[in-house]
Amino acid sequence: MKKVILLLTVLALVLGLSGCVKADLPDSAKGSSVTADSQAEAVALGDLEYADSLKINFAMGNNARTMTYQKSTPLKLPDGTVVSQGDLKPTWQFIEKALGFKIEDVTVQDQKPKEMVEIAAATGFDQATVFGGGGSNIASFLMNYGAQGYFINLKDYMDYMPDLKAYLEKNPSVAKAITAHDGGIYHLPYIAEIGNYARVYNARTDWITSLLDSEDVLESESNTLNVAYEGYWNRHSSNVIDLQNAAAKGGVLAQADALSVLKDYIAQTYPDLARPSDLYVGLGAQYDIDELVALWRVVELSPNTLSKVSTGKVVPGAEISPYFVRKSKYREDVLRMLNYFDGQKVHGSDTYTSRLVVNEKGEMIYTYADDEFLSKVEYVKQWFDEGLLHSEFADREVNTDEFRKSMYFADDTEGQKQFGFMTFDWIASTTAGSDKINSILPPVTTVSKAGVNEFIHYIENTRAIKSDGWSISAAADEKSRNAALALFNYMFTPEGSDVQVYSIPDGRKAGDTYKGSDGNMYPEFDQWMFDAAGEYKNGDVSGFLRDFMGSLLSVGYQKEIGFEMQYTSENGLKAWKLYNDAKVLTNSYGAENDYFRMMPPLISLKEQEVAKVETTAIGGEGLVEKMFLYIKGADGAVGSAAELGELYKESGIDTYLDVYKGAYDRMMAGN
Repeated sequence: MKKVILLLTVLALVLGLSGCVKADLPDSAKGSSVTADSQAEAVALGDLEYADSLKINFAMGNNARTMTYQKSTPLKLPDGTVVSQGDLKPTWQFIEKALGFKIEDVTVQDQKPKEMVEIAAATGFDQATVFGGGGSNIASFLMNYGAQGYFINLKDYMDYMPDLKAYLEKNPSVAKAITAHDGGIYHLPYIAEIGNYARVYNARTDWITSLLDSEDVLESESNTLNVAYEGYWNRHSSNVIDLQNAAAKGGVLAQADALSVLKDYIAQTYPDLARPSDLYVGLGAQYDIDELVALWRVVELSPNTLSKVSTGKVVPGAEISPYFVRKSKYREDVLRMLNYFDGQKVHGSDTYTSRLVVNEKGEMIYTYADDEFLSKVEYVKQWFDEGLLHSEFADREVNTDEFRKSMYFADDTEGQKQFGFMTFDWIASTTAGSDKINSILPPVTTVSKAGVNEFIHYIENTRAIKSDGWSISAAADEKSRNAALALFNYMFTPEGSDVQVYSIPDGRKAGDTYKGSDGNMYPEFDQWMFDAAGEYKNGDVSGFLRDFMGSLLSVGYQKEIGFEMQYTSENGLKAWKLYNDAKVLTNSYGAENDYFRMMPPLISLKEQEVAKVETTAIGGEGLVEKMFLYIKGADGAVGSAAELGELYKESGIDTYLDVYKGAYDRMMAGN
């Protein structure tokens, strides 16, 4: 058996290299040497015995994303080492050497996380030491089995994991979010780049400037739409939707009328703008949701002009979608627009199923069943009725296409007829796909329930603690357990954090750092990394790191944003700067105002609480499907959004909320 000494002095030597971890170090670990107490602790840890190998069962449901290299084409590393199918990926080979014991990946390589847990539970999780995965809300299983005694309580071993301990002490919100109902911590989650924006609004800004700033490219347009949306704000002396609706003849709005009304309105309401498009584009953007819908209408009615802007010629039969989602399974992104009706809450975290929130009174709300939310769903239906939303955005069971490819990235494709204007998506991947796409600020809104009565830029979606991660089996022998604890702690050291985010040091410039658009310094990739990503993964750096190098997996660690900024396009870097400079307000775990506080990735329930929840019919997607059928005006849909509220009541929403409110309060109190 081998012994591994945890070198705590590394903390002091590399503070400047890892932005996320360095901020969480305790004062005693700062400086050029460790304290006497930490020296004593290091000696105690150094006396621990570790197994020769550590068995890990980490399921992703995708054999390209596991710790083992599964590509038929070998990978040649900068030092000439060749990684072949069946080998550990380079990141995990590096971790082996750093820790001094072997890592044995015993995962069924394409097994789904839920299936893995169910099979492992049948033998008491005794076939490996570490179990985990990404997807299937696996943290809920790990928490549940942990509370039953199948996984060790990590709280009992914090002295074995000083770096993790320091991180959780510095980030109590994370500690609370992963605490089970009995007060134990049984898993470590993949913690995304918390404190950073997640997805943002992207648009074809050249469409805005072409329509509003001159008449040079305007083509004759014959399309019309039947007005349905009646507007929301009384922000100015006149409302642009009221004006456009008044210009509609018999309720039918033509392009020329929609455009002239919008341009006249901007000139009168915002006389100090250098260009009309400045209402929507750039740091000075100040449009509200009504002004956005007015623009959507013009976009919808201008297929000849806009297809010409995008392809160089008018495309007969061009189909314009003012707003679309990346895939139909992301259809809830349309609902995020409700944030701009005085800050209407939609999701408590970055997942679509996170519908529990706490309101300004500290009350638990299930947003999709809330009367105020449902009243605003009527606006979404009105937009769909006007043709402002992509017609196929909600057909989740039928359509699996990635609309972003056809709407944004296919302008030069022969026979292309579909063009999208605006969507909600990641900065890096969206701006990388086409230099025609730019990020724009979100609409301005008040959030009066949170005491914000001035118009601000706000975005609900932000990086979050994920319901992915890993646990240590209680069935493991002492030496295997010690090895697992060493691995778990390693991911929260500067070296471990860097290798998980940026991969092996040979793929980085020695000693060099990269200045992100947020002003922070991060490890810098070597040109080899970009060249290899181009050769093996068509330039997708993120995919290359996961599929070939073994970094960025959904193990328990804190990811940092420097990785993403480093491979972001010029347009993408401008987007980061735009959102940071505008200080767009977003939610956070540590928000003082309840209204802006993010919900934990899951709320741990006791057995009797689970039984109560199972008496309700809230957890499935049946009622959500009914909402989208109503929005689309499908046959057999409910007659109004308010009827959905009644269905939720019949399905047991009150019981559901009572259970989760009690469990949430327990979690926030620290059990």
